[in-house]
Parts: sequence; C-alpha cells; structure tokens
Amino acid sequence: MSMYYHRSIQFILSLLLITGSTVSFAQKKAPNYTLKGKITGMKPADKMTVYLERYIGDDMQQDSALVKSGTFSFHGNVKDPVWSILSYSLAAKGKKQEAVRPSYQLFIEKGVLNVSFSLEDISQAVFSGSPLNIEKAAYESKTAALTLALSDVRSAYFNIEDLMGDSTQNKEKLKQQMKAIEKTSDSLDNLKTTTDSLYIARHPSNYFSLYLLSESFRHGMPFEKTMGLFKQIKAPLKLTSLGMKLTADLKRAQKVSVGMMAPEFSLPDSTGKLVNLSSYRGKYVLVDFWASWCVPCRQENPTVVAAYQKFAARNFNVLGISSDFDKGSWMKALREDKLSWPNLQDVGSKVGKLFDVSAIPSNFLVDPNGKIIAKNLRGAALERKLAEVLPH
Repeated sequence: MSMYYHRSIQFILSLLLITGSTVSFAQKKAPNYTLKGKITGMKPADKMTVYLERYIGDDMQQDSALVKSGTFSFHGNVKDPVWSILSYSLAAKGKKQEAVRPSYQLFIEKGVLNVSFSLEDISQAVFSGSPLNIEKAAYESKTAALTLALSDVRSAYFNIEDLMGDSTQNKEKLKQQMKAIEKTSDSLDNLKTTTDSLYIARHPSNYFSLYLLSESFRHGMPFEKTMGLFKQIKAPLKLTSLGMKLTADLKRAQKVSVGMMAPEFSLPDSTGKLVNLSSYRGKYVLVDFWASWCVPCRQENPTVVAAYQKFAARNFNVLGISSDFDKGSWMKALREDKLSWPNLQDVGSKVGKLFDVSAIPSNFLVDPNGKIIAKNLRGAALERKLAEVLPH
C-alpha cells in the first residue's frame, strides 16, 4: 500500500468524523415545550388558524397552526418563561372574518401545556400542566373587578380627551370632568399597586411575582418601592431574562432617584439660546417634562403655573422640557397655557432619556445643590412639597 493511499484513507476517515461531528452539532434541539390546544364550539365547515406570538425582549416571533378536529399544537424551545399571545382567525360559512383576532395572554414555559377554550370566549381559557398560567389566571380572577374599574375609568378619560378637540364642547366642563376622573384613576392605581405589592411580597419565589413587579414598575410604581420588593425576589428569578432586564432598568432609574444628583444637560430655548441645568445652582428648580400634544400635561400646567406664582419669591423656579418636534405647536401651547418660565425643546427626548422618563407629564424637584429631592409631584402634592422645603 502506498504512503499516498494510506494518507488518503486517513484524510477520508478524518473528513467523515468531522462531517459526522458537524451534523451532530447542527441537529436541532429537542423541543422543551409543547402547547396543546382544544377548541369547543366549532362547526365541521369552520376553518381556523391559531397564532402564537412570543415576545423575547423587543423581538416578536409568530407561529401559526391549522386547527384539525378542534385541536392544535405548538412546540419549541424556551430558556425562561416567555410572555405570549394566543389568537385565532376563523373562516366560517356565511360569517365575515373579524378585523381584530380574539386573543388571550399567556406564558410559554417548559413542559407540556394544555389549554382549552370555547370558540365564543377565548378569555375564559383553562390551563393544565402549566403552574405559571394557572397562577396567573387565579390572580387575574381575584383582581378582575379592579382591572375592569381601571379599564372603565381610562375609557372614560379617553372619551373626554377626544371631545376636547370638538369646538362645540364646553371645555371648562370637560376639564372638570377629567380632573374628577384623574382623581378616581389615581385612587384605583394606588389600590392596584398595593394589591400587586402584597402578592409579590408573599410569593417571592414565583415567576409571576417578578412579572407583576416588572409591569408595575413599567406603569409607574416608584423606584424606591420597586427596589424594596425586588430585593425580596429570590436570586434564581433575578438570573432569568426578565430578572436581568429589571435589574438593568432599576440601575438606570437609580441614577435619577431621590437623593441622587440631577444629570447636567444643555438645551436651546425658544430663541435658540442654550440653557444649562447647572445655571440654576443655588435655587430650587422643578425640571418639568411635557409636550403640547400631551393632554394630561396640558391639564397639569395650570397647577404648575399656580405653584410658580405662589413660590417664585421663595427661590423657586421651573424649567420646562418639551419633547415637541413642531416648534409652532410648542410656542402656541406656551402662550395658551401662560408658561412664563424658561422652556427648552428636547427634540428626540435626549434629556428625557437621561432622566429615564418613560411617560409624560413627569417632573423632578432639584435643590440648590443640584440634588433630586422629589419626583412626579402632581396636583396638590406639588404645593405641599414646595411649602415643606422652601425657605420662608
């Protein structure tokens, strides 16, 4: 046997081993979750497609499955529980397909998840084999009345908000109605925060607690309260994708929490002149984030105007930060709302991001040393805080 032939065989054997190894590595992982569904109320002629949207970070992945004999299934791999939406479209004889697909929110987690629901009402879906979804459904059932009340209040607010654009409406009357609704909404929001907080504190090992805390923080739960509850969450949950995201969000929010130095920034005013926050050292200043198109902001402006007029002589200033792109709309709102303090235009919300502002109106009360001493003071709370801290 020639040396060339011997080496050729070695090469081929090596190539086969490498190729075999490569094929082995390229094989897909076995699914670690299966979602099995059963639908009641379908007619033989009905054709249905079920969709599963999985949200991983900012990415959405959608799968679809045809329903056969009232059943469907999905399978795949997840590292941690994934917030998802299950929905369907129905092609029924003699019935126009709905523009919005009926849907149900759920978690996809490892294991075999069984879900069943009636064609008439997917919101009453029943789970088995999924502890997380069973816990979620139980909690939602207990808090259903509160959730409905919040939904009704928000709908009423948006309805009045729409009417504000109608020139035939009594604007002052609508404003009073909005204030009453806001008061009710604040009360319900506080009740929801308390309810969610109690659940989280009692179930620190439950992934649903982590999810509730993340959602509560996203919808306005104060940093200090969120951090206190997050410290109670068990360590393994903090290592999940959601846990690490909330950790990052809290670290970012901590930089502009009460007791921290306000970030320095520079923005142009209506004349194009640059104004620095540091120029307000030695004074109390309310850094007020708003926009001309933001109805709650415009509703809050009279409160800020009244506070400015009452406390300006006691070393109090306001610095408005508008996220308006259109200068004309911004200037018009300044005139209409009589905002006489310096106002700056934050196109692209660069300063808003610096202050971790996720919604407006939002404000930060900064003391003469540049330290944040209060946040999101609205309504009577603003005047109470100013009366407390300002020199007489």
